Amino acid sequence: MSTQIKIPENQIDLVNILFTQLEITYHNQFHKAFPDPDSLKLAKQLWLQKISTYKNEIIFKSVDHIMSTSEYLPSLSSVLKKCKEFTLDSNGIPSLERSYQEASLNCDDPNDHQWSHPLVYHAGKETGWFFLKNESEQNAFKEFSKSFDLVIHNWLEGKNYNSPEITRIEEAKPNLDKSIQLNLIKRLKDKF
Repeated sequence: MSTQIKIPENQIDLVNILFTQLEITYHNQFHKAFPDPDSLKLAKQLWLQKISTYKNEIIFKSVDHIMSTSEYLPSLSSVLKKCKEFTLDSNGIPSLERSYQEASLNCDDPNDHQWSHPLVYHAGKETGWFFLKNESEQNAFKEFSKSFDLVIHNWLEGKNYNSPEITRIEEAKPNLDKSIQLNLIKRLKDKF
C-alpha cells in the first residue's frame, strides 16, 4: 500500500479497501479462504467487529506492514496482534517483556518509582506486588501477562489509567486535626 491511498474515516469503507488490497496481493489464497460472497461478507463483519477498538491509521499501517513482509494471507489474529503492537508503540507503552521487567524490578516500592507508563504500574498492581516479588519468574510472568493484557484491553476500550501519586515523607505536623489525620490514613490505604 502506498501513501497515495486515502485512509477512510468510516471503518466499513476501510475494511472494504483492506479486503480489496488483500485480494489483489494474495489472489489465490484469498479466493480459497473466501470462496463465495457469503463467507466474504461474514469475514468482513468479523473483522469490522474485532478491529473497532483501533484507529483506522493503525489498522491500515498494520495490514500494510503484514502485506509487505508476508507471503501469506494474514489471519485476523495476526492483524490484531500487529494493531496492538503499533498502538502500544505509538503511545509509548513498552512491550510486555519490558513492562514485566520494570514491574518486577520495582515491586518493593512501586509508589516511589517513576514509571515508564501508567499502564505498566497498573498491570503490576493488578498482578500484585507481593506476588511479583515472591513467585518464580515463570509464574509471575504468566500472571503479569494476563494482567497486562487485561489492562491494555480496558485501556483500548476507554478506561483511563492515571500515573500513581508518589508518596513523599512530609515533615511531622504537630496537632493535626482529626479530619486531616483520617484523610492521610485513607490516602495510605488507597495506595495499598
